[in-house]
Amino acid sequence: MITTPETQPTRGTQLSEQVARQLTHAIHTGEMRPGERLPTEAALGERYGISRSVVREAISMLRNAGLVTSRRGSGSFVAEVPTVALRLAIPDPSLQSVIRLLELRRALEVEAARLAAQRRTPSQLRRIRNAMVDIDEAVEIGADGVDQDMAFHRAIAEASNNTHFTAVIDFYNRFLHHAITVTRTNESLRDTFMAQVIEEHQAIVDAIAQGDEEAAAQAAARHLEHAEWRLRQAPTDLLERLEDTATDTPI
Repeated sequence: MITTPETQPTRGTQLSEQVARQLTHAIHTGEMRPGERLPTEAALGERYGISRSVVREAISMLRNAGLVTSRRGSGSFVAEVPTVALRLAIPDPSLQSVIRLLELRRALEVEAARLAAQRRTPSQLRRIRNAMVDIDEAVEIGADGVDQDMAFHRAIAEASNNTHFTAVIDFYNRFLHHAITVTRTNESLRDTFMAQVIEEHQAIVDAIAQGDEEAAAQAAARHLEHAEWRLRQAPTDLLERLEDTATDTPI
């Protein structure tokens, strides 16, 4: 049941979005509990001073977000397992933006590596090792290895056996492709950088294989910290080189 005072929607932002936002807040804060029936369209319309058509649109938004379900003849109810939508502004293509994504990765992937060392199964360890081999094979044939690099780190997240890690990583992977392209392109400019990356990946895999949680976390942190350091050594025209490569690459 909604107990906090309702804020009347104001003109400007779409009314249905404002109502949906307030109802979402009530669900996320527990004011409206899983399985609870929403007030009728008429009651919500009176409460917010809006038409029933606006109410229906707001409820449709909640349904699309996985927050409510509708039962024919019974009304709308808070979902038994409400979802939370993640939103992140599309990062700009600058080096600073890539560094900020590396900071986000550190917060998640260091702990994922720690848990992977503790919880991984034999089959998950094989997938991690295979993913590392895939990176090497991609580089050998002249590919950038970006997709394989992303798959390697996702395999580690899967081995944490915590679905929240993979859900968040899958969410930010849509922004990560450019960031990893930048870091791998920079690292490919120097043989010493590439050798460092291979050693760092191997250290993560070895620690996970040995079940050494602390070593796995330290190896993952070291890898991402070094990635940032290497990026700060990047030539000033790195992004221009990437743009030229993209332009020259046939579709």
